[in-house]
Amino acid sequence: MNYERIKEKLEILADAAKYDVSCSSSGSKRKNKNKGLGDSSGMGICHTYTEDGRCVSLLKILLTNVCIFDCAYCVTRKSNDIKRAAFTVQEVVDLTINFYRRNYIEGLFLSSGIFKSPTRQWKD
Repeated sequence: MNYERIKEKLEILADAAKYDVSCSSSGSKRKNKNKGLGDSSGMGICHTYTEDGRCVSLLKILLTNVCIFDCAYCVTRKSNDIKRAAFTVQEVVDLTINFYRRNYIEGLFLSSGIFKSPTRQWKD
């Protein structure tokens, strides 16, 4: 596994996810002094609240910021000149489990651009 490439994807796709305002607070400042994968440095971890008032930390990322649509309001629109990236399903699983085991998160908030078709049937 290429950890530098995973870290680069995490930086791109966590930063892009901050525009989805459905979590109570994005932009946690949990720092790792060695700049390892546990460094959320302003993006990647969001906090939301359960029905009983408990604060829950979530890994907030996009699966991909590649999109076939050109919605004027969206940062991932196809005409926007941004650095593109995509996680594999296994990379998302590995990241989520590793952050969970380190007690950084309690769950995953996953969103995505639409890179093929919104009605595509997955056969994995």
